[in-house]
Amino acid sequence: MKFLRTVALILGSFWLAACQQLSPKPTATEPARVPAPDQAHTEKAPAAAPAPGDALTAPLLYNVLLGEIAGQRGRLDISGASYLEAARRSRDPRIAERALKIAVFAKQPALALEAARRWVALDPASLEARQSLAVLALRTQHQQEALEQFDYLLKHATADTDPYQALLGLLAREPDSARALAVMKSLVDLRPDDAEAHFAYSRLAVHAEQWDLAREEAAQTLRLKPGWVPALILQAQIDLKQGHREQARSGLEDALQRHPDNVDLRLAYARLLVDLDEFGAARTQYRKLLKAQPDNGQVVYSLGLLSLEAGKLGEAHKLFKRLVTMEYQVQQAYYYLGAIAEEQKKPEQAMQWYRKVDEGDHWLEVQIRMARLDALAGDVQEARERLRRVRLTHPAETQRMYLVEGEILSQIDWNEQAFQLYSEYLSNQPDDVEILYARALVAERLNRLQQAEKDFRHVLRLEPDNARALNALGYTLADRTDRYQEALGYVQKALAQTPDDPAVIDSMGWVLYRLGRLQEARDYLQKAYDMTKDSEIAAHLGEVMWAMGDREQAKALWSAARKADPGDRVLEDTVRRYQR
Repeated sequence: MKFLRTVALILGSFWLAACQQLSPKPTATEPARVPAPDQAHTEKAPAAAPAPGDALTAPLLYNVLLGEIAGQRGRLDISGASYLEAARRSRDPRIAERALKIAVFAKQPALALEAARRWVALDPASLEARQSLAVLALRTQHQQEALEQFDYLLKHATADTDPYQALLGLLAREPDSARALAVMKSLVDLRPDDAEAHFAYSRLAVHAEQWDLAREEAAQTLRLKPGWVPALILQAQIDLKQGHREQARSGLEDALQRHPDNVDLRLAYARLLVDLDEFGAARTQYRKLLKAQPDNGQVVYSLGLLSLEAGKLGEAHKLFKRLVTMEYQVQQAYYYLGAIAEEQKKPEQAMQWYRKVDEGDHWLEVQIRMARLDALAGDVQEARERLRRVRLTHPAETQRMYLVEGEILSQIDWNEQAFQLYSEYLSNQPDDVEILYARALVAERLNRLQQAEKDFRHVLRLEPDNARALNALGYTLADRTDRYQEALGYVQKALAQTPDDPAVIDSMGWVLYRLGRLQEARDYLQKAYDMTKDSEIAAHLGEVMWAMGDREQAKALWSAARKADPGDRVLEDTVRRYQR
C-alpha cells in the first residue's frame, strides 16, 4: 500500500531491539552533560561556598572567586584550574564536583580526571563521583583505575537498580570500543560464574559489532543459566545479524514451545518475523500477544500496521481507533486513520482525520496529503496556499514543497503552472538538480523539447553520472526525436549504473524498438513488464508485439493492463492508435 513505509522500520526491528537498551537516559553522573560555568548559579548544587566547618582561608576563597569570575568571562581553562586548586584546599566535595564539570565542559580531560579523583577522595561513598572517575579514567587510558571504579559500582549498586544495565550505559558511550570491551572482560574475569556478567559482555560486544565474541558470551550465559529468556532472545538477534535467519527462527520457536506464556519471548519472535518479511505469521503472533495483553498500546499499534500491510483496512481502522481511545500514539493513529480513509476513496473522512494531526513525525506528510486532496477536489488555490504556508514555517523543506506542489499541478494537468513554479525556484537556485529534473519532465509534457533537453543536460553537467537524467534524456530523444543512436548512448550509460531499474530497462527496449531491433526490444520490455506490470511498459511491449505481427497477443496484453490500471494516458493513446 502506497501510504505505508517499510513495516519493519515502523514496528521497530527485532535486531534494533538488541541495541536500544544500551543507551539509557544520561544520568546526572555523566560528565559529558555538565552545564556551562555561567549557568552554575541556576543549579541547586554544587554550591561554590565551602562546607560548614571548612577553614575559609584566603587562598581557598581566592581560587573559588577566580574560578567564578573566569567562568563568567569565558576563560574556562582558568576557571577549571582555579576550582581544582580550591578543591585541593577544601574538604567540600561539591567544589571538586564543580571543578570536574567545568573541566569537562572546557574539554580538559586531564584536569577533569584530577577533579574526579579529588571528588571520590572527599566523598568515597558517592556513586556519582565514582561513575565520573570510572568514565574519565577509561577515556584517558587509565585502564586499571577505571576497572577498580567499575568494580566498586557493581559491588555497591542499590537494590532497586540493574548494575549491569548502568554499566553498559557507560561503556557503550566510550568511543574506543576495544578499550570498553577490555574493561568489561576484566570485570567478567572477576566473576566467571556470573551469568549476568557474561550477558552484559555479550551485549557490549553486539554494540561493538564483535559478533564472534557476542555469540561466545551469549552461549556461556546460557551454559550458566540454561533457558534464560533474555539470553535466548539475544542469541537469536546475533544469529539474525550474522545472516543465520533459520537458526534465529528455530531458536525462538523452540524457546516458545518451552515458554508459551512468556510475553517478552513472543514479542521478540513477532519482531523477528517482521524482519524476515513474514508479515502474516507476525500478525498471528501479535494477535496472541493482544489476547494476553489487551491494554498494551505497542502491541495494538504493531498489529494495526501489519493489518495495513495485509490490506485489512477494516481491521486496521478498528485498531487505530482503539489507540485513540487508549490515548496511545494518538497522532500516528490519526494519520493512519486518514490514510485508510484515503485508500478507501473517502476523501472527506480522510481530511477529518488529517486535520487532527498537529504535531509529530507525520505532520509534514499530512500537509502534503491534504494539499493533494484539496487539488483533486478542485480547490487548487487552497492546496497551493497550504504548501506555501509550510514553506514559510519550515524553510528547510522549501525544495521538497516546491517539488510536491509541482507534482500536484502536473497530476491535474496544470503543467504550465508547474513549469512557472519550478522556474520561480530556479531563478534563485539555478543549479538545484532535483528541480531542474522536474522542470525538464514538465517541459517535455508541454512539447518544449529544447527546454527539456537543456535542463537534462544542465543536470548532467552538474552530475555526469546521474542515472535518472541519463535515462530521461535518452528516452525523450528516442520517443520525441529521430536521434536514436544518440539516445541509445545515454540509456546504455544509465543501464550500466542501474541494471535492475525497470524504468531504464523499459527505455532500453524502447530505444531498440526505434532502431528497428525488434527482438532485442521485446526481450528488454518483457523483462521490465514482468518486474512491474506497469501499464506504460505494457503499452510499449504491445506496440513491439504488434510490429512483430503478434497482434492478438498485443491486444490481450493491452486489455489486461487496462483492467489493472484503467485510464493510463500512455496506454490509452497507444490502444487508440492501433485499434482505429
